[in-house]
Amino acid sequence: MKKVLLFTAALISLTQFAAATTTMEGDTTILFNNKRIKVSETTDRVKVKVYELTNSGDSVESEKVFEGIYKDGRSYETRRNTKSFTISVPSWNRDYDPHWAGFGVGFANFSDASLSLNDVDGVSLNSGKSLDYNLNVFEKAYPISRNGWAVVTGLGMRWTRYRLDKNEYFKEIGGVTTLLPAPEGVTYKSSKLGTTHITIPLLLEWQNPHRKSELFFSAGLVGAIKTWSSSKVVYRDSEGDKHKQKMDSGMNIRPFNIDVLIQGGLDNVGFYARYSPMTMFEKNKGPELHPVSIGLQFHF
Repeated sequence: MKKVLLFTAALISLTQFAAATTTMEGDTTILFNNKRIKVSETTDRVKVKVYELTNSGDSVESEKVFEGIYKDGRSYETRRNTKSFTISVPSWNRDYDPHWAGFGVGFANFSDASLSLNDVDGVSLNSGKSLDYNLNVFEKAYPISRNGWAVVTGLGMRWTRYRLDKNEYFKEIGGVTTLLPAPEGVTYKSSKLGTTHITIPLLLEWQNPHRKSELFFSAGLVGAIKTWSSSKVVYRDSEGDKHKQKMDSGMNIRPFNIDVLIQGGLDNVGFYARYSPMTMFEKNKGPELHPVSIGLQFHF
């Protein structure tokens, strides 16, 4: 029924093309897709007949494949041999597969406002051991163009562990988060600042509309809601016993942050780069550090 209604709408539009039609006392004949379509119209009725064409271009009366009568808001339709009579309707969102859901891992670091990395505001990281983990569990695409463009949103989680390069740790003192040296005689095996965030993206994505290979790029903003943060150290005492100690939590890390995210890749494997124009710590309550990371994302 839907195809018939769409077909009828198409016929009404096609009658506007004078070059393709011949009109005679309320009758219109149209040649379309190897079919001869005849529309007869009176004041209260529209009749549509469709015939197959022979190789010579003639229609055969017995090869009528469709007949429809439309009167007073009702329709009466008859079909025969309709195997080749279809009118495709384009769809922008058919099989659109966005690239947000999946698992990713990358290297994390700090930068200043000019994107200079490491040794920022007195903070030095072990870049090779500072890691960023992403688990994105939900995604939704809203196509806006037949050329492969869509707005993408979703939901995810991010765990980031910043490994300090020096024998120091983060701690809040007097309402301000700062770096403190390890106690005398103690050498930290590791000192980490850890954060966990819920992430909500708003991305503009393009992907290859021809689908021979799913090349894609996307960029946009990601809101990050902090759920946990802590400063932890690991060390051995003078007797060689291993100790793990939580030094602080909270530490004036912003409860909400916004990141700029760029992604690209092929099929289900891509890269990502993330930068936060907002500092990690609240204004005047900690070092001026902008989180950055780069890594690989494996999409579901």
